[in-house]
Amino acid sequence: MKRGLIVTGGNKPSRELLFREIHWADIIICADSGFDSMADHRDKIVLVIGDFDSTHRREALEKLDVPVEVLSPMKDETDTEMAFLRMLKYELDEIHLLGGMGSRWDHSLATVLSLEAYLNRCKCIKMIDEQNELQMVLPGTYPVEKGDYHYFSVIPISDSVVFSTHGFKYEVSKLEILRKKTRGVSNEIIEQNAFITLHKGTALFIKSKDA
Repeated sequence: MKRGLIVTGGNKPSRELLFREIHWADIIICADSGFDSMADHRDKIVLVIGDFDSTHRREALEKLDVPVEVLSPMKDETDTEMAFLRMLKYELDEIHLLGGMGSRWDHSLATVLSLEAYLNRCKCIKMIDEQNELQMVLPGTYPVEKGDYHYFSVIPISDSVVFSTHGFKYEVSKLEILRKKTRGVSNEIIEQNAFITLHKGTALFIKSKDA
């Protein structure tokens, strides 16, 4: 199984989370300021990509002997999207993204919604921070490992989705929920190895816990 990690801007991961994900990954791509978290952990970095905000910053990266791709600030894509496009060339089984959620709602929402573009190119893509694990999915059956998480939410990306659960506090069978409603929020995982079947539609699965 081949695994990739993208580290981008936004909320910085904790030291513990960062170390765990570095150990998990086979290759790492940093999107612009995401490299700030990785400066002391360069072994698996195959690329640092971004428009970068100064010549000084680019020169500093080049001195560290890491591959750098400088993008035009006039580009149509965000640095995070470009990092995904470069990562997909490695034909990975799973990709994790650290960062991507921060004070800029436009960037945060765009990053989440852009995951739909990669659904047919990688089996599993997850966004992860200290309290949440997010994955966009197509129809299929998915294991849900409880771990330290407590809550599980299903957020429709398509107009509606149909799903069934096993191992949750509120079990449902072929329940249809609409994107404009909040019915799928805050179920609770009660078994260590639960699972959920998405019968129809495209959805976000979000595992979460309180801070």
